[in-house]
Amino acid sequence: MDEDVIEKIRKFNRYYTAWLDVLNKDYLGTDLSWPEARVLFEIYLYQEISATNLCEHLNMDKSYVSRILSKFEKHRLLTRELVSGSKGLKKIRLTEEGKREAEQIDCSGNRQIAEKLKSMDIETRSKLCEAMIFIEETLRENDEKEGKRNGQ
Repeated sequence: MDEDVIEKIRKFNRYYTAWLDVLNKDYLGTDLSWPEARVLFEIYLYQEISATNLCEHLNMDKSYVSRILSKFEKHRLLTRELVSGSKGLKKIRLTEEGKREAEQIDCSGNRQIAEKLKSMDIETRSKLCEAMIFIEETLRENDEKEGKRNGQ
Protein backbone atom coordinates (compact mmCIF):
# COMPACT_ATOMS: atom_id res chain seq x y z
CA MET A 1 0.00 0.00 0.00
CA ASP A 2 1.20 3.50 -0.82
CA GLU A 3 2.36 5.07 2.46
CA ASP A 4 1.57 8.54 1.10
CA VAL A 5 -2.10 7.60 0.58
CA ILE A 6 -2.34 6.17 4.08
CA GLU A 7 -0.81 9.29 5.63
CA LYS A 8 -3.10 11.64 3.65
CA ILE A 9 -6.21 9.74 4.75
CA ARG A 10 -5.10 9.62 8.37
CA LYS A 11 -4.20 13.34 8.32
CA PHE A 12 -7.65 14.18 6.92
CA ASN A 13 -9.37 12.00 9.56
CA ARG A 14 -7.47 13.73 12.38
CA TYR A 15 -8.37 17.15 11.00
CA TYR A 16 -12.03 16.29 10.36
CA THR A 17 -12.71 14.78 13.79
CA ALA A 18 -11.16 17.88 15.40
CA TRP A 19 -13.14 20.14 13.03
CA LEU A 20 -16.39 18.43 14.07
CA ASP A 21 -15.51 18.85 17.77
CA VAL A 22 -16.41 15.21 18.43
CA LEU A 23 -13.77 14.91 21.13
CA ASN A 24 -15.11 17.80 23.21
CA LYS A 25 -16.90 16.94 26.42
CA ASP A 26 -20.01 18.93 25.57
CA TYR A 27 -20.27 17.71 21.96
CA LEU A 28 -23.46 19.17 20.42
CA GLY A 29 -24.52 20.61 23.76
CA THR A 30 -25.11 17.26 25.42
CA ASP A 31 -23.52 15.49 28.37
CA LEU A 32 -23.10 12.41 26.18
CA SER A 33 -19.80 11.38 24.65
CA TRP A 34 -19.59 11.22 20.86
CA PRO A 35 -20.13 7.43 20.73
CA GLU A 36 -23.05 7.71 23.17
CA ALA A 37 -24.65 10.50 21.13
CA ARG A 38 -24.20 8.45 17.97
CA VAL A 39 -25.80 5.36 19.52
CA LEU A 40 -28.75 7.39 20.81
CA PHE A 41 -29.23 9.08 17.45
CA GLU A 42 -29.08 5.76 15.56
CA ILE A 43 -31.79 4.35 17.83
CA TYR A 44 -33.81 7.47 17.03
CA LEU A 45 -33.34 6.91 13.29
CA TYR A 46 -33.95 3.14 13.39
CA GLN A 47 -36.75 2.78 15.89
CA GLU A 48 -37.13 -0.63 17.53
CA ILE A 49 -33.68 -1.73 16.38
CA SER A 50 -32.12 -4.62 18.29
CA ALA A 51 -28.79 -4.27 20.09
CA THR A 52 -27.24 -6.81 17.70
CA ASN A 53 -28.38 -4.84 14.64
CA LEU A 54 -27.21 -1.61 16.26
CA CYS A 55 -23.72 -3.06 16.81
CA GLU A 56 -23.57 -4.32 13.23
CA HIS A 57 -24.87 -1.05 11.83
CA LEU A 58 -22.32 1.06 13.71
CA ASN A 59 -19.56 -1.57 13.63
CA MET A 60 -19.16 -1.16 17.40
CA ASP A 61 -18.09 -3.63 20.06
CA LYS A 62 -21.08 -5.44 21.60
CA SER A 63 -19.93 -5.02 25.20
CA TYR A 64 -19.34 -1.28 24.70
CA VAL A 65 -22.79 -0.81 23.17
CA SER A 66 -24.29 -2.88 25.99
CA ARG A 67 -22.73 -0.55 28.58
CA ILE A 68 -24.06 2.49 26.71
CA LEU A 69 -27.55 0.97 26.50
CA SER A 70 -27.50 0.14 30.22
CA LYS A 71 -26.53 3.73 31.01
CA PHE A 72 -29.36 5.01 28.81
CA GLU A 73 -31.83 2.66 30.44
CA LYS A 74 -30.70 3.81 33.90
CA HIS A 75 -31.19 7.45 32.83
CA ARG A 76 -34.61 6.60 31.38
CA LEU A 77 -33.65 7.44 27.80
CA LEU A 78 -34.73 4.05 26.47
CA THR A 79 -36.52 0.82 27.20
CA ARG A 80 -35.80 -2.68 25.97
CA GLU A 81 -38.69 -5.00 25.25
CA LEU A 82 -38.49 -8.72 24.58
CA VAL A 83 -39.79 -9.65 21.14
CA SER A 84 -42.61 -12.15 21.49
CA GLY A 85 -41.58 -15.62 20.29
CA SER A 86 -37.88 -14.75 20.03
CA LYS A 87 -35.03 -16.28 21.97
CA GLY A 88 -34.03 -13.23 23.97
CA LEU A 89 -34.19 -10.66 21.16
CA LYS A 90 -35.12 -7.23 22.49
CA LYS A 91 -36.32 -4.18 20.62
CA ILE A 92 -34.88 -0.89 21.80
CA ARG A 93 -37.27 2.03 22.10
CA LEU A 94 -36.50 5.57 23.10
CA THR A 95 -38.57 7.11 25.85
CA GLU A 96 -39.99 10.60 25.34
CA GLU A 97 -36.93 11.93 27.16
CA GLY A 98 -34.66 9.90 24.87
CA LYS A 99 -36.46 11.24 21.79
CA ARG A 100 -36.04 14.81 23.04
CA GLU A 101 -32.33 14.23 23.61
CA ALA A 102 -31.91 12.73 20.12
CA GLU A 103 -33.84 15.62 18.54
CA GLN A 104 -31.64 18.09 20.41
CA ILE A 105 -28.54 16.29 19.08
CA ASP A 106 -29.97 16.46 15.55
CA CYS A 107 -30.77 20.18 15.77
CA SER A 108 -27.41 20.96 17.36
CA GLY A 109 -25.61 19.02 14.64
CA ASN A 110 -27.41 21.00 11.95
CA ARG A 111 -26.61 24.29 13.69
CA GLN A 112 -22.98 23.27 14.13
CA ILE A 113 -22.48 22.56 10.43
CA ALA A 114 -24.38 25.69 9.36
CA GLU A 115 -22.21 27.79 11.67
CA LYS A 116 -18.96 26.24 10.44
CA LEU A 117 -19.87 26.72 6.77
CA LYS A 118 -21.58 30.12 6.97
CA SER A 119 -18.61 32.02 5.50
CA MET A 120 -18.20 29.55 2.63
CA ASP A 121 -19.74 30.54 -0.71
CA ILE A 122 -22.43 28.38 -2.35
CA GLU A 123 -20.14 27.06 -5.09
CA THR A 124 -17.51 25.93 -2.59
CA ARG A 125 -20.15 24.27 -0.38
CA SER A 126 -21.45 22.46 -3.45
CA LYS A 127 -17.95 21.22 -4.33
CA LEU A 128 -17.42 20.14 -0.74
CA CYS A 129 -20.66 18.11 -0.79
CA GLU A 130 -19.73 16.55 -4.13
CA ALA A 131 -16.35 15.51 -2.70
CA MET A 132 -18.06 14.00 0.36
CA ILE A 133 -20.47 12.07 -1.84
CA PHE A 134 -17.52 10.78 -3.87
CA ILE A 135 -15.71 9.68 -0.71
CA GLU A 136 -18.77 7.89 0.68
CA GLU A 137 -19.62 6.15 -2.61
CA THR A 138 -16.01 5.07 -3.12
CA LEU A 139 -15.76 3.63 0.40
CA ARG A 140 -19.13 1.86 0.09
CA GLU A 141 -18.11 0.32 -3.25
CA ASN A 142 -14.89 -0.90 -1.68
CA ASP A 143 -16.81 -2.39 1.26
CA GLU A 144 -19.12 -4.19 -1.15
CA LYS A 145 -16.15 -5.61 -3.07
CA GLU A 146 -14.73 -6.89 0.21
CA GLY A 147 -18.12 -8.26 1.28
CA LYS A 148 -18.35 -5.94 4.26
CA ARG A 149 -21.43 -4.24 5.64
CA ASN A 150 -22.97 -1.47 3.61
CA GLY A 151 -24.04 0.56 6.65
CA GLN A 152 -26.55 3.36 6.62
